This record gives sequence, C-alpha cells and structure tokens, in this order.
Amino acid sequence: TVWAYATADYYHQALLADCSRVISDSLAQDPSRWGVGDRSQLHQWQLWLSLERGADGQQHLLSESQRKLCCDAMQGTEVTISRLQRSVAAALAAVQHGFEEEHLEPRTGYSLDLALPSSRVAVEVDGPSHFLLPDGRGVRKPNGPTLLKRRLLAAAGWRVISVPFYEWDGFATANERHTYLERAVAPLLG
Repeated sequence: TVWAYATADYYHQALLADCSRVISDSLAQDPSRWGVGDRSQLHQWQLWLSLERGADGQQHLLSESQRKLCCDAMQGTEVTISRLQRSVAAALAAVQHGFEEEHLEPRTGYSLDLALPSSRVAVEVDGPSHFLLPDGRGVRKPNGPTLLKRRLLAAAGWRVISVPFYEWDGFATANERHTYLERAVAPLLG
C-alpha cells in the first residue's frame, strides 16, 4: 500500500503518480469501499507527502474533499488509554503541570498521549505494540507506524519524547519515575 511507502520513507515518482490517480478515482466513485482504517492510512500517506516530501509530494495529493474524508476517519478513531499511560500521566503531573491527555493535534490528526500544546512538546507512552521483537542483543526497535508518527509530528513542529514500557516498568519507585520524566522534559521546556 501507499502507506507502506510513507512508513519506509520510500519515494518513487512514477509509482506514486499511478497510485494517486487510482486511489483518487476509487474514492470519487465509491468512498464507502475504503474502511476507516484504510482512510486513516491514506491520511498518513498524505501527511507524509505534504510534510516530508515537499514540492515533489504536493503533486500526488488527493483533492481537498478526499483529504478531509481521510483526515476525519483518523480523527474519529477511538482512543483507549492504557494503565501504563495513566501511570506516566500521573507521574508527569507531579513533575510538570499543563500536559493534556489525548490531545488531538489539528494539523496531523494524531492523538498525542500527553501534550503541552503551547510548547509543542509531546510525550508518547509506547507500550509493547509500538516495538518490534527484541533483536539478538535484546534491543527493541520502534516499529514502522511508531516511527512514521514520530517523523510526521516532528515535521509538524512537535518535539516528541518517547517513554518506552520496558524503561518505565524498570523503575522501582515513584522518585525514579519522576527523575526520569524531569530529565526527559526539562531540556525541551528550558
């Protein structure tokens, strides 16, 4: 899919031109053939073209009404707040006031786990589903959708802090968690 090209940051002029035409025609004929998840991925692809690919990407954008249809699908996706996220939010509130939980970022349509919109700082709480399985050395790398979200948010002017589950779960005390968050957030708010 075109979303995979965005995730891999792979730009191929002729292929994207053909894909854009076929997708645009399909959306114009019967948008109901595209499920909410499909339209959300199309929105992310369109963000990639407009935010990361510059002038080259602009020529492959869908019509304004089609982009809105895809953006609406992404913004309408229901969000579930995990216990991990609640734990990080509570600790963050003790360290720095003003972070909003599940802030809907208007330009990208992403829901940010914790955000301080006035400073454009986001804290993303990354559970196991955000990572590939550990490699032979035990290193966990973020998966494609997580990397794409980080890149697109950065391109939209956000500074994103990741709080990986395996680091958070490694802290034995609230004091260790507070120190971790202070060290992560303070440099961006200084």
